[in-house]
Amino acid sequence: MGRLSRKIFILLFLGFLAGAWRPVGVEAGEVQLLMALDISGSMKVTDPQRLLPRAAHIMVELLGEKDRLGVLTFEDVTQTRLPLGTLNPAQRRKGFQALARLQPRGLWTNIHQVTAEALKAFGPPGQAKRALVLISDGQMDIDPRKGNSKAFVDRVHQEIIPAFKKAGIPIYTVAFTPASDQVLLKALAEETGGRFLLIPAARDLHQAFVKFYEDLKGPQLAPLVGNHFVIDPQVQEAVLVVTRSTPGKGVILESPKGRKFGPASKNSEVRWYSSPVFDMVTITHPEPGKWTVSGHKDGEGKIILMTDLKLACPHVPEEAGADEALMAGALLMNKDQPVTAPEVQNQTVFTAELQAEGGKPVQVQMGTPPLEQKELWPSGALVAKLPVFTAPGVWNLQVRALGKTFQRERNFSIKVTTPWYKAQTVSGEGPTQVAFLPTPGRESAKLAGWFNISAPTGGVWGKFVEPQPGGGFRFAFPPDLSGSYLVNAQLTGVTASGRPLVLEPPPLKVNVTPVAAASEIGPKSATAASSPGAATTVSRSRKWLWMGLVVAVLVALLGTAAYFFWPQSRRFFLLGFGSPGGDVDYEEMPLEKRNLLLLAQVESLQKERGKLKADLAELTEALEKMTDAKEDLEARLGEPSQGYQEKSKMIKELEQRLEEAENEAKSVQQEYMALYARSTQEKQEMKKS
Repeated sequence: MGRLSRKIFILLFLGFLAGAWRPVGVEAGEVQLLMALDISGSMKVTDPQRLLPRAAHIMVELLGEKDRLGVLTFEDVTQTRLPLGTLNPAQRRKGFQALARLQPRGLWTNIHQVTAEALKAFGPPGQAKRALVLISDGQMDIDPRKGNSKAFVDRVHQEIIPAFKKAGIPIYTVAFTPASDQVLLKALAEETGGRFLLIPAARDLHQAFVKFYEDLKGPQLAPLVGNHFVIDPQVQEAVLVVTRSTPGKGVILESPKGRKFGPASKNSEVRWYSSPVFDMVTITHPEPGKWTVSGHKDGEGKIILMTDLKLACPHVPEEAGADEALMAGALLMNKDQPVTAPEVQNQTVFTAELQAEGGKPVQVQMGTPPLEQKELWPSGALVAKLPVFTAPGVWNLQVRALGKTFQRERNFSIKVTTPWYKAQTVSGEGPTQVAFLPTPGRESAKLAGWFNISAPTGGVWGKFVEPQPGGGFRFAFPPDLSGSYLVNAQLTGVTASGRPLVLEPPPLKVNVTPVAAASEIGPKSATAASSPGAATTVSRSRKWLWMGLVVAVLVALLGTAAYFFWPQSRRFFLLGFGSPGGDVDYEEMPLEKRNLLLLAQVESLQKERGKLKADLAELTEALEKMTDAKEDLEARLGEPSQGYQEKSKMIKELEQRLEEAENEAKSVQQEYMALYARSTQEKQEMKKS
């Protein structure tokens, strides 16, 4: 009855979480948005074409009729250009007119005042998400008659940021010149839960508004692949925002039937808004099929859809821990009903792509949820386990569903902060311990997993853990062990909000010192590694690495066979021949724990096999290098160097020339002696005569 009651509890618990699931990751609800735009005099230099108000046009166009929008401008003073109000046709028209009238003016830049006025302008909290978008090209620069600029920067940190945090209003900031106060703008964003972007030049400001719109509204997108995108019959409207490849030259759209549209086109189906650097095209009731776009900058375009066929992405977090392996999900919805028909699922490719800002993207194809998490996902959802985040910062998640007649894309920004657990070594008078300490404020509803410990000799063993919600856990090494060990941990479960959770803290290297009485030091400590509490070791010699690999595979096969066909062995089977934690009653262990242990064993052996392969490859590479070095040395010893050969050749040439010169000198000398003798003889003959 004990095992049955535990199983019933687990099923009821998972059923409760599944029932409490809500489709996190669908489009966001209404928003209250204030845009604070810098119009100080420096904008005449940094934005001479007035691209900022033209880029802000995108937000006025894209926000929905139930959203609320207001516009503030700031320089020395803050002015309300558009009071915060519902975006009905009249409010939208006023927004366009207000942006068109903006001109740079003023000598100062008062960021403190505009943030304070924005906080007052927001309506009361409700279901609508409130947010502030603030864009500036400079530093906090206060009129000296009003005070010191540095003092006002301090007031932003001491007054403004805490007030926005308390109100739950994130600030999205943009610094679009290197001269901007990036430190202040970044603090405003990160400390209030918003996002900071550095835009080097005004020509790229429109990209910031598109990105912020994605963060706030989570729209449905059609992927722009190369120069084309696909529209299906379920799309009622498509909005294309693309960067021009050549400033001043508009893009061209071509419909599936070959009709072409441009900025000068006059057509009731297409509404065009152009700036010198980007085009925004709204297509009502677009023709289904493949559309082609030309004249745009590759990789800089979004197609935003109004459609009944939507891609839902359950359980996407706004914030995650640095030690999480994100579980991304995808589910097609048609008029709020799941699309699970096999003929649709089988002909659609679902992918998830994770990328740190400035990093390399990692793409994973999505499939059925893991067995232990199946009840946490809605029926028909596909899931992918992505790599561990590893570092704090803003990460981008892209989920795509690519079918034959339709394509959908969703983009999310995830703020990665401190990890769920901090691993550290605890040493003292007793055995060495490893403690995993929870981060305050992070709470889970249920977690279970294992330690995975790698011994210096290559052996591995594990220990099952099941920490209490919000609690830590630790592991004590057997007292007779010594050496350097690598500790890994993996936990699976759910957060307090019901989100599937996989934690993989980074490996921790632990140097273990044996703890033993003085009388036991000596021969006994030398055999400590073979005691029942020690790690199962493979061959102590790494001379033949392939033998270790074969042994590891055989142990895995025999252990798995024993587990399934010899039930009595389960009492002693814990990822090796011994368990640091003592005996485990496998007959009383729930099925999910057994599965976790088997997964741990397989993963450990796979890691060991990979390590052995890596070592073998390293040794092979070293041998090849030594062989090459030997051949090179032999070649050098066997043959003179090129410099030596050149010098030897030069010396030989000099010796030959010297010999020729000597021979020539001898010949000249002989001729001279003969001439001298002849002249002497002639003189004597002349004297006689």
